[in-house]
Amino acid sequence: MFSPDQLKALQRALHALKLYDGNIDGIVGSQTLLAVEKFAALYAPANPILPPPDPEPTTASPITTEQDGEGASIDQALIFTLKNEGGFSHHPNDRGGATNRGITAATLARFLGKPSVSVQEVKDLDYATTTQIYKRFYWDVMNLDQVFDQGIATALFDMGVLCGTGTATRLCQEVLGITPISTAMHQQVIDALNASTDDVFIPAFAARHRQRFEQIVKNNPSQQVFLKGWLNRANRLLSLVSSDVAPDPTTSIPTPPDRLQQAQTQLHRLAQSVNLPTADIDRMIADQAQHATGRVPRYWAVFRIRQHSKQPRLFVLDWIEQQVTAYYATHGKNSDPNHDGLATEFSNQVGSLKSALGLYRTAETYQMAKHGRALRLDGLEASNSNARQRGIVLHGVPYANAAYVQKHGKCGRSNGCPAVDEAIAQALIDQLKGGSLLLLV
Repeated sequence: MFSPDQLKALQRALHALKLYDGNIDGIVGSQTLLAVEKFAALYAPANPILPPPDPEPTTASPITTEQDGEGASIDQALIFTLKNEGGFSHHPNDRGGATNRGITAATLARFLGKPSVSVQEVKDLDYATTTQIYKRFYWDVMNLDQVFDQGIATALFDMGVLCGTGTATRLCQEVLGITPISTAMHQQVIDALNASTDDVFIPAFAARHRQRFEQIVKNNPSQQVFLKGWLNRANRLLSLVSSDVAPDPTTSIPTPPDRLQQAQTQLHRLAQSVNLPTADIDRMIADQAQHATGRVPRYWAVFRIRQHSKQPRLFVLDWIEQQVTAYYATHGKNSDPNHDGLATEFSNQVGSLKSALGLYRTAETYQMAKHGRALRLDGLEASNSNARQRGIVLHGVPYANAAYVQKHGKCGRSNGCPAVDEAIAQALIDQLKGGSLLLLV
């Protein structure tokens, strides 16, 4: 569509606008696409500027615990929010004075440590400073880098910007059923958010904000003029829902009693064809028979994690088509402290950055900040029971493929997740999502 020279010109223009700091190489990578999204957010037609509806401050509750899962990114959240906040405004009747990208003169002065700033300083506010301000006064205050799901973190951030971080935190706790209610985004709230899914949390969070906006207008009819804008902003949160909902095993169509036995027979043959122990298959079949009666997944996965990472060691068995595919896959960095390609240490402990052995059942997908769409895993045994709390998921990376192994002699390492090549990750996620079994052994 565009020549390399045209793409280089685009990269130079984005660099001149201080939106891009990558290579001028004419290659459209993630950095270039992110810069284009920033440009679109900054220069899209502005929505009417809305006054904050009775904002409440947050009670600071810093969280310093190291986490295994990848946290959300302010970059994606800010792109979403800036499309709501609009550009520069200096209306004579606006008590907040000059405002740019939702940042008032008073907020900019506070950030810069100055008693006041000029209108021109507000007008000249660049993207980097904008990001730093929103990070310090909103993102970090709400501990949103501890939230795994990008959509959930973005929804919290956007309502924190509109309504005040304390209000967004309090309503978040109401939705999650946490008591006592406070305005602090503490560890219990983060854990509950990471145990939830965007298709459950975001609609309920948006609905709670709509209720609040309507109550504000009921109490103060003069605010009626802002109600439509407030409601539209809450409703826009629904666009952040991206997860595929895992099917409920209790509503699945019943299968013949011998179907699981048929699958076991075929899986044995497939396992033997690639030198996998049939005991691995029997272990998965036994759990399926006990806990998911009537469901027989098409795809079953065995990750021989103790093998060297230079080998394709994640085996996906399709018992319907009678095929086995082996993929390169990563282990946790602290499972391989010497970084020699061999995983020797395993843990279920939160923050260990180690892989956890055992049987997992795949669940729903969600959106990661860096690695995109990922597949949640639920640990089924004592050795991996903290998988969801740790953010242990299946996702794509650029360092689990033949080219990387040829150059480095091994795959890269994760924070404990079984990650695969980003080129095949989405297809594999679609095969496994919603109830397949994955055995790390």
